[in-house]
Amino acid sequence: MKIFLLTIFLLPCSWLLIAQSAATFVVVGEDTNREVVAEGGRLDISKIKVENITKRTIYLAWETVYNSFPKAWDCSMCQHGDCQIGIPKGSEFKALRADQQGFIAIHVMPGSYSGKGIVKFKIYDREYPEHFETLTFEVEVQ
Repeated sequence: MKIFLLTIFLLPCSWLLIAQSAATFVVVGEDTNREVVAEGGRLDISKIKVENITKRTIYLAWETVYNSFPKAWDCSMCQHGDCQIGIPKGSEFKALRADQQGFIAIHVMPGSYSGKGIVKFKIYDREYPEHFETLTFEVEVQ
């Protein structure tokens, strides 16, 4: 009976340790950027960095999970190794070598349109999609 109870207790603990050991990258600094832009101005770049914490090359992927940027705003985004017009649904970084940093960045040219918008990206290692971080960009044009 003692062995059975010990097994029931240790099994979830071992799953937790395995899940935690799957972390292959970390967010460098904050996972949320808050930006204020003057009407008629522009946000040249807002960047959130991530770092490979392994001793091997990893491949990070990302998905846009929320986007409330006003349609009138001209936006683009860059990721480690590539830039794209608009805010795409998702993509992948180029290879991120051991101890190398990568990033997701946005650019906003709101023109004369004031307002507020948020975009959130889910970022994860392709080998461990269950371990992810959410990167958030909040932009207010006033």
